[in-house]
Order: sequence, then structure tokens, then C-alpha cells
Amino acid sequence: MKTELIETNVETVKEFLAKTHSWGLPDLEVIDRTVDPQIVCHGFAGGNPDDRESYKNWFRTFRKSFSEMDFRIARMVADHEHVAVQWTVAVTHSGEFAGLPATGRRVEFDGMVFYRLENGRIAETWLSIDMQPALSQIGAVSHPLA
Repeated sequence: MKTELIETNVETVKEFLAKTHSWGLPDLEVIDRTVDPQIVCHGFAGGNPDDRESYKNWFRTFRKSFSEMDFRIARMVADHEHVAVQWTVAVTHSGEFAGLPATGRRVEFDGMVFYRLENGRIAETWLSIDMQPALSQIGAVSHPLA
């Protein structure tokens, strides 16, 4: 039973990531299928989404700043309630971000996300992004912090 639940949770997260982190415009309808209506989020730049619609809006806003996403999963670990993902993403800085106009530069950064699932849906998300490399690559900061 726990093995099936783990597999279901992993498949839910994989579907969510595949649709919301794609090269073109994200398939945000996947959020209706994979995310709990009362999602609880932690660590999101610009404010934490607190329901499905604000979750979709966070992705819309991010994708206005960064397009042509190449998302790669480095590791995924799961148990009966959680799925953790370490990832790397490459994007094009195609819109204003952190007060800086689009540069057209290709940037790469990594991060981790930790999901808690209930009833086959993402109920809580902890996001940790290493934005320092991206900020440095688009010229928002003059040098990487040590």
C-alpha cells in the first residue's frame, strides 16, 4: 500500500513539473488536477501563493520574466507523504525582473523543492532557489556573493 502511494505521489509531482516547467508556455491547468485547492506555500519570491489561482499567477509572473525554460531534475526522493526534488533550470531573461529590463541572456540556476501531498495532490510546497547566479548573470548584482 505505501509503495503504491509513493508511486502515485511521485507521478503527481512529475506531471506537475513536466507541465509547469516546460519550454513553451506552461500548462497551468495541470494545477487544477495536481494541487490542493488550499495549497500552502513557503519560500516563493514575490509572496507565497495560498490557493490554486495565486499559484497559477505566480507561474504566469515568473514566465513573463523568464521564458524558454529547460528544466532538469537532478534527484527525486519520496516517501508516503513527501516528494523532494533537486533541480537545475536554464531560462532566457525575456521580461523585467527585480527592476531590471529584459536582457535576452540565457541564465542557469538551481534549487530544491519539497512537496507534501494529501489525497494525491500537492498540499504544501517549500521552495528554495539559488537565485544568486541568475541575478549575477542578468546584471542585477555586480558579482556573486561568496
